[in-house]
Amino acid sequence: MKFILFDSILERHLGESLKRALESLGHQAVFTDLILHGHSMIYKQADIDFMWKKVKDICDEKADMFISFRPMNLTTEMLEYIGKRMKTAIWLSDDPVLYKTCYSQVVNHYDVLLHCGYKEVMDFYEANNHPKGFNFPFWTDHVAFPSVYNPLHSDYEIAFLGNMNGQVRRKRYMELASLPFTKKVFGLIDSDPLAMHGGFINEAYLHTKRVTEVLSKAKVGVSIPQFFTEYNGLDYDYPELAGLGYFQFPSRVIQDAASGLPIAAVGDERMKEVYPEIFVGNSITELEPYIKQICEDYDFALSESAKILTRFRKNYSALSRAMMLIDLVENLDKLQSQTTQERAILFTKYKAQYN
Repeated sequence: MKFILFDSILERHLGESLKRALESLGHQAVFTDLILHGHSMIYKQADIDFMWKKVKDICDEKADMFISFRPMNLTTEMLEYIGKRMKTAIWLSDDPVLYKTCYSQVVNHYDVLLHCGYKEVMDFYEANNHPKGFNFPFWTDHVAFPSVYNPLHSDYEIAFLGNMNGQVRRKRYMELASLPFTKKVFGLIDSDPLAMHGGFINEAYLHTKRVTEVLSKAKVGVSIPQFFTEYNGLDYDYPELAGLGYFQFPSRVIQDAASGLPIAAVGDERMKEVYPEIFVGNSITELEPYIKQICEDYDFALSESAKILTRFRKNYSALSRAMMLIDLVENLDKLQSQTTQERAILFTKYKAQYN
């Protein structure tokens, strides 16, 4: 089969690793890399003309599946043009936050919806008469993020990858600060009164080496997700958003996992159900005993790291996502006939084997 991985979010390792995985399984893959940046539907004629050229050029490839990684750059007319030539899929990396500003306008023009959300998010789409989709969480591989866990050589106990600026993310700073461990935040922040900032890794959007360096110096990765209630009053907000919960798997979780870090995350059973090796608490304070044990018990830390890695390779690697894409091309009707809950956890069926 042949797959077109069209456009990219800023984390290019997603397209790069998926291309490597598909090729390792004997298939062809074309990754265009980032074409046009933005979070809202394109409307300038110059941008539309530019994207039309890219679309017509890539359609010469005659592929089996076209996957859009930045759907705001493709108009419905472009999707109709592509859909006459190959099966189309949309990956909703900011699901469901961009529903109002982008996703709702285009999802009905794709054959396959690849969500980044659990059953409730998928139920919301189907209640609004959108096609039946599949949960397709973030992924990567060990080329992008090698396993580097070595707690004996750590410089700090907690690493947090992600931003802590603006209305949605700012409160995470003080939540993380409440934990009695040494910690570093790698991302954008508004202020740093407690000297936790480790810097913003700008080059991480181009390559992942610097991210690997900072993760190799930590004993545990911590994740505090964005809860959708925090979008109240912003342009992205809509009546149902707050009730849809939180981002199930921020990309930091998968990067931590690929790197071999034990992970402590704020969340609920919807995260634990499909990644049971992550320690999940309902609040930041519930993470403290687990982090303490990781920091004080070397053998326990190594054991937790091994469990995290095993699950990553089976269910969160690019190889497992490639296996799912192949199955979707071959058996889409059968897979779409499953219940929402079955499609929310379907990705765990594809167990990649690493030598």
